[in-house]
Amino acid sequence: MSSPVPITFLGTGNFNAQTRYWNSFLIGRRVLVEASPIALAHLHRAGVAPTEVEVIFLSHFHADHTFGWPFLLLSQASHRTTPLWVVGPPGLRAFLEEMTHAGRLDHLVAAVFERSGGFPIHYVEVNGQESEQEAGGVRFCAVPVEHDPVVDCYGYQIQYDGRTIGYSGDTTLCDGLRRIAAGSDALVLECNQAHTTQLRVHMTLESVAILREEFPKLPFVLTHMGHDVTQPDLPNVRLPRDLETLEV
Repeated sequence: MSSPVPITFLGTGNFNAQTRYWNSFLIGRRVLVEASPIALAHLHRAGVAPTEVEVIFLSHFHADHTFGWPFLLLSQASHRTTPLWVVGPPGLRAFLEEMTHAGRLDHLVAAVFERSGGFPIHYVEVNGQESEQEAGGVRFCAVPVEHDPVVDCYGYQIQYDGRTIGYSGDTTLCDGLRRIAAGSDALVLECNQAHTTQLRVHMTLESVAILREEFPKLPFVLTHMGHDVTQPDLPNVRLPRDLETLEV
């Protein structure tokens, strides 16, 4: 059996970010999942240089998952030389370039790249076929999940040091999430709120309990949590703190 891998949670909160920072985490030191608005600052707080990150996974294009991108890009523009790989839904490159332009940072990034020579950026759009892909030597499978009906959203199975780390993305309890769970050694699982509301676009503690019954031996680590999410009375479910590292 493969050894656990370290996951450092740069933030564990949902969009509202009332008591936690926005969801983003590192697998090891080279894989960043979600470029949240606090990703750059909390990489530094975790003692990880942005240039150590080689692959970034984005589940979908909502602001709390992506608005850290221009700052991550600009922070490395003058001194990074190695390639950076970014994985995300179709339209990935255009979306990230539009965001950088909206922030009026594109001209600055271009100027710094011109002076320094820049670094290669490889954009990998998920194929939606649930077949294995690769980015920067990291093998993964992207699985469509059900979240916002007007936004493509994916969860992932990410292979790292002999382990498959599942990540739900933002989702409801759906078949895609079940497929991710079935093929993972541990599951990083969003839990936006404690109880189900009329707007059913996220996991709740109630739906986490249902998934726990379906996959009784799979370790769960919750993230994207609202202020009302507390430790559930469920086996093998962990709630990390911001900037905490867990072995999974």
